[in-house]
Amino acid sequence: MRSMTGFGRGTGESKTVQVVAEIKTVNHKFHDISAKMPSSYQFLEPDVREVVLGSVTRGKVEIFIKDLSPDRKRTIRLNEELIDEYLKVSKKAATKFKLKGELSIETLLKMPDVLQVVEEERQEADQKKALVAAVEEALKALEKMRQSEGGRLGKDMLEKAKEISQVVNQVRQRHKVVVAEKVRAFKEKITDFLPEPLIDQVRLATEETVILQRHDIAEELTRLDSHLEALQETLKDKGAVGRKLDFLIQEMNREVNTTGSKSADAKMAQSVVRLKELLEQLREQIQNIE
Repeated sequence: MRSMTGFGRGTGESKTVQVVAEIKTVNHKFHDISAKMPSSYQFLEPDVREVVLGSVTRGKVEIFIKDLSPDRKRTIRLNEELIDEYLKVSKKAATKFKLKGELSIETLLKMPDVLQVVEEERQEADQKKALVAAVEEALKALEKMRQSEGGRLGKDMLEKAKEISQVVNQVRQRHKVVVAEKVRAFKEKITDFLPEPLIDQVRLATEETVILQRHDIAEELTRLDSHLEALQETLKDKGAVGRKLDFLIQEMNREVNTTGSKSADAKMAQSVVRLKELLEQLREQIQNIE
């Protein structure tokens, strides 16, 4: 089990390229990935997304790419075609307007675009190799942090699950006592109202059955036990379990609400309130589980 919150950083290098990748993930209802990278790397964004999708399946993911490559080799290129055009135009102007003199080398080199600075081209394969390596390293660091945080959350959630189990057992024991008291009180009331020979034993048994059915929570408690067992097993899983946990909490809330509607006394009602509190705490924690 892992948390949706984490951070990872990685570097990647190739012959002419060095990049740093930083990945941050936070809790989010949907799966949202955004990437910020230099324009010269944007053609690789689909590759980055593909790598990230293989590791992160839920939450908001922010990817930041920094280019730390050494300065590329620069050369100065003489634009010979443009120089020819300047010279042709210069001679034409001298002839037409009867001007004397020629363009000096100093003047010619100052003309726009005569000299061009050319940077060494980077191979796209080098860029991809370095970038993917940086992202993969960042994902490993991210996974380590998310597993650590997920383990801490899982441990705390297991403790809450144990307390829920204890409260459920309290409700079960209290329920037996309360129902027995209600049946006894009903019998005493009938006995006081009618003499023993006139009591309809069949009707009495029927009324006892009605009382038992009205307050019967055996099925709800059995399902709660089953959901609790599934919850505890799921919390030990190292994969993406957030949606499954969320479903289990919804089902447990359903059973607790039904149990509450059948509560036979104030003590049981208090236990039900405590169960709801614990389930709400679990639900909030699950929102940060992938």
